[in-house]
Amino acid sequence: MSLSLDTALLDAPPLSPVALAVRGLEVGLRGRTDLLVHGVDLEVREGETVGIVGESGSGKTLTALAVAGLLPWGIEVRGGEVEVAGRSVLDLPEKPARQHLADHLGVVFQNPTPSLNPRLRIATQVAEALPAGTDRREVRERAADLLRLVGIDDVHKTLHAFPHELSGGLNQRVVIALALARSPRLLVADEPTTALDVSVQAQVLDLLDDLRERLGLGVLLVSHDIGVIADRADRVHVMSAGRVVESGPTTDVLGDPQHEYTRRLLAAVPSRLVRGRTPEPPPTEVPQVSVRELRRAFAVRGAHGRRRHVALDGVDLEVRRGQALGIVGESGSGKTTLARILVGLETADSGSVEFEGTDLRRFDRTQRTRWRREVQYVFQDPYSSLDPRLTVGQTLREPLELNHVDIARRDVSRRIDSLLDEVELPRDFRDRLPSELSGGQRQRVGIARALASDPSLVVADEPVSALDLSVQARILQLLARLRAERGLTYLFISHDLGVVRYLCDDVVVLKDGSVVERGRTDAVLERPQHPYTQALVAAVPGRSFA
Repeated sequence: MSLSLDTALLDAPPLSPVALAVRGLEVGLRGRTDLLVHGVDLEVREGETVGIVGESGSGKTLTALAVAGLLPWGIEVRGGEVEVAGRSVLDLPEKPARQHLADHLGVVFQNPTPSLNPRLRIATQVAEALPAGTDRREVRERAADLLRLVGIDDVHKTLHAFPHELSGGLNQRVVIALALARSPRLLVADEPTTALDVSVQAQVLDLLDDLRERLGLGVLLVSHDIGVIADRADRVHVMSAGRVVESGPTTDVLGDPQHEYTRRLLAAVPSRLVRGRTPEPPPTEVPQVSVRELRRAFAVRGAHGRRRHVALDGVDLEVRRGQALGIVGESGSGKTTLARILVGLETADSGSVEFEGTDLRRFDRTQRTRWRREVQYVFQDPYSSLDPRLTVGQTLREPLELNHVDIARRDVSRRIDSLLDEVELPRDFRDRLPSELSGGQRQRVGIARALASDPSLVVADEPVSALDLSVQARILQLLARLRAERGLTYLFISHDLGVVRYLCDDVVVLKDGSVVERGRTDAVLERPQHPYTQALVAAVPGRSFA
């Protein structure tokens, strides 16, 4: 990618070869004595990327927010020093400190959608980010230069668009353009690719690398994805419980970790998980699920009126009893639409879905009741998929009642306890609300709910994408164990090829609603034949490290 670079964007000379110096940083809750971040030291020089890696609650984001002067209300810096572009910002009064940070530091947040104002066009938002006093005649030219700088080709269309009319990758490029509007020396990127598909993630990370080299930026890259850190960071700081437990050159820390926490993180990478013996599906002539010529299209409203988006375009596939089939592809490839049609949450425009040889459209009431018990769904987001008003026990009781599971009333309590045992949750969790659970615990409840009616087929739509690495590993191991013990069939949807490799026997690759490749998982991912599959595999972060 070639970037047009306006010299006006580089009018501020480097103030120091050190873009960021943090010494003994302490962060805590206002009015409390305990600390959330304990004595963090780090340095970012111009032209290098320094990573912070750790799980949720490790203190990595609080450290980044403290550097940027963006700590949430009620949390404050208790001690230490923060120097940005050679100047201590903690010693300055609030207004000069904010001005210095605005001039020399840019921030790229995790999710580009809430980072942008949905009511304002991109041109207005870029103009707001430019230095005060910029001549109105220069604003549009500078805005266009910034969008070109971050690799956006159709500048005119993008400037006139609203955020909802752009893809996640384009929105993140716009956010990066906003961060560069004042020619900063330091870029703080907090999980900048977590919400993006693997290929879009690679494009955004390539862009950050390119900008770092061309503009001499120092980049502080915060991530829970060790693969991203392994690929992009020159040096890394590993954080746990608010402390840096290990730091050094990335190749040294990840190649030969000294701290037990770092070793546990590395062991949780999906490609390093040891897969147990998977059950062989029993031989049968009739697939459990058979899809033929499935088509589905939606009307989508865009900047130039309504258009027709084809989500599925003649998809064929079979799922055999006991099989674990992975469906991979980028956002918009049709994988979630396919899953929702299989469980009856969407209706196909044409084509057929058969369950054990019978078309769903021909089911009588008895067959439909059985199908609803046999096919269950595990959703992507464990935070929004549970009713916040229901306790765990009520959540697990509900499918038993709705699906008319033949169980005596006195046995319902024992059944709930048994489900909690299966997903490795304490039985006293039955009285807790979702707000009292972690993300991993919520997802275990979601899995238990899916198991309540004794299904034979579980459709799991990105069930671990919202979880930290070690939590993700434990959920994957749980799903593998449940498959072996219950003889479950899995249709597993993911954009994470490492996750699919661990859990699935076979894989189907979707692109623009069509199947472009299928086969045994190891064969497809190790020797991809289609250019699209090859691009997906090549974009996986940390391949050499894993």
